[in-house]
Amino acid sequence: MNHLQKQILSFLEECNRERCVSKIAQKYDKNLEVVRAELVILANKKLIAIKKSTTGKISRATISPKGKQCFREATAIKGSVQEQINELKQKLSALEASFIRAKENPTGENKQSLLDNANTVQSVAYGLNSFFKVGLDILK
Repeated sequence: MNHLQKQILSFLEECNRERCVSKIAQKYDKNLEVVRAELVILANKKLIAIKKSTTGKISRATISPKGKQCFREATAIKGSVQEQINELKQKLSALEASFIRAKENPTGENKQSLLDNANTVQSVAYGLNSFFKVGLDILK
């Protein structure tokens, strides 16, 4: 799913009702035909339902139950990954501080603290790996 498709899905999820194509195009500053092309792709994936005008062009779109589920799963994973990233940032800061302490004062206690913090950072990084794999699978 490309960025515009994700934005459209997000917009339709937020609105939780049928939206006209021109409103979607206006929101993301895109050409109507570009938005219609993305809507066709989302409709083919059964993530949205579309209505056509009498001329046969797509005029309105609504998020489908499958689209809502896909959006919620992606959002939940994004939140979990963000939590893991924030934890990793904290651990990296602690690792940096212990590295500086061990460099300035290489006592056994400071060296052990550095080693402990390095192991913690490594375990958090390994935990992120599974989130990235799941996230990539969802985006395919």
